[in-house]
Amino acid sequence: MKVFLLILRILFGALFIWSGVAKLKDPILFAEAVRNFDLVGDPIAPALALFIPWVELFAGIGIMWDRFASGSSLLLTGSVVVFTGAIAIAWARGLDISCGCFGGTGEINYPVKIAENIGLVVWGVFLFVMVRRFGLSAKSQGPNVPA
Repeated sequence: MKVFLLILRILFGALFIWSGVAKLKDPILFAEAVRNFDLVGDPIAPALALFIPWVELFAGIGIMWDRFASGSSLLLTGSVVVFTGAIAIAWARGLDISCGCFGGTGEINYPVKIAENIGLVVWGVFLFVMVRRFGLSAKSQGPNVPA
């Protein structure tokens, strides 16, 4: 089970590392994507565009490291929940936007993106619960249950 969980952590982390790096490659494009959601304006949109990729990058790395796996999975999952809410609001308002998730500029397919994000939330919650329950350190021999 621990090997399976480690693989899931690595894949989850790699997804967010990729997303963070893609946004860092063109922060102006990502700032425009944030601004297009029409939820925050200047100077918050550019600040978020600079902050979010670094959170994704470091939390993506952190989930691969035993010591930070639980907190990183919670942080990444929470960010997906917030982003899904922003997508739902944009959809309800009839906005024609790009999510900016991986540095792309294509139009968003709202139902597909929301379904993808629900999958990411389930994956992240699963990782959080399993890491908290079992841990992944080579030293741990069973559930992380307080003595």
